[in-house]
Amino acid sequence: MTTDQVFPAAIVAVVLILILVGVARVVGRRRGRNEDAFGAGGTSRVPLGAHGVAKTALAPSGVVYVVGEQWTARSDGAEQIASGTRVRVVGQDGLTLIVVAESAGSPAEG
Repeated sequence: MTTDQVFPAAIVAVVLILILVGVARVVGRRRGRNEDAFGAGGTSRVPLGAHGVAKTALAPSGVVYVVGEQWTARSDGAEQIASGTRVRVVGQDGLTLIVVAESAGSPAEG
């Protein structure tokens, strides 16, 4: 190989390497087709009436621990629910639970 052939061959090699690295990154980042449709445990639904605990204040939204998982949640009304308060699921909007504060005597499952 002559000096005149080395430079173009090196450019072609670098371009091919960059293309392969780019393809590998895209393939590595590819997400499952329905990955956004499920919660962390592989379920997309929480039974109405399930009990849990507010992990953050819900003013009106925050995080609750229900059925063994943390979920994004919002309070059913304009009420603010303090962290540590027992909650009950009364609805669901996608992967966001709609909850109400439980009365003081209700057992928490989270």
